[in-house]
Amino acid sequence: MIRKSTLVTLPLLVASVFLLTGCPPAPDITQWKRPNTDIDGVRVAMGKCGVQLPGPDIPKTDNESVLYYQCMESQGFNRKDGFKICSLRVYHDTPACLKQEQGRPLSQGQLDALPFVADRGFHPIKPDSGVIKSSLISWRKAGASLHFSHEIENDKQALAVMYQCGYPQPLGSVPYVPTLRKAADVQRCMLDKGFEPKNKLNLVCRNYPQVTGCPKT
Repeated sequence: MIRKSTLVTLPLLVASVFLLTGCPPAPDITQWKRPNTDIDGVRVAMGKCGVQLPGPDIPKTDNESVLYYQCMESQGFNRKDGFKICSLRVYHDTPACLKQEQGRPLSQGQLDALPFVADRGFHPIKPDSGVIKSSLISWRKAGASLHFSHEIENDKQALAVMYQCGYPQPLGSVPYVPTLRKAADVQRCMLDKGFEPKNKLNLVCRNYPQVTGCPKT
């Protein structure tokens, strides 16, 4: 069930993700500090937390970003700028932050009821924000051409199926985002109809495979 407590506005999401952290930014080895630890020590610690330097910047889900920060903090590191990732709303509502806050893992019911913000197809559009509905189309037909000349056709095809599967109609018209479980059901409908997300990190089951209804591996 979608809860009013999951209210979120697109400007808040964009501002919180990009203004302060950039989602968060690519790992900056110079931003971590620990007494008597040089830059090589930071690099070793980051490697233990899954960030190999030198190496590619592998995109993370919000929860994976929190786990990375918590891993560094567990090794005695702090950010030089004093930033605490769980203080940001978009990260505060992740299982990793809530587990830290309540001192125990989330129950299945708690997990299923968390708000899901990764899929922009569910984002509300605030009046006068300048956001256009087509920017919220987050799916395309599996195997569809990625050439820009096919974008309008791809989006038109995807939008019709998004509405069939339960996305807000029109996009942006619902002032809150769905719970993880509700979003997973809608996304499963899209997958069953032969569509794929434009960004695989948008999938509930990629972010939180423990959510009810996600395939068990």
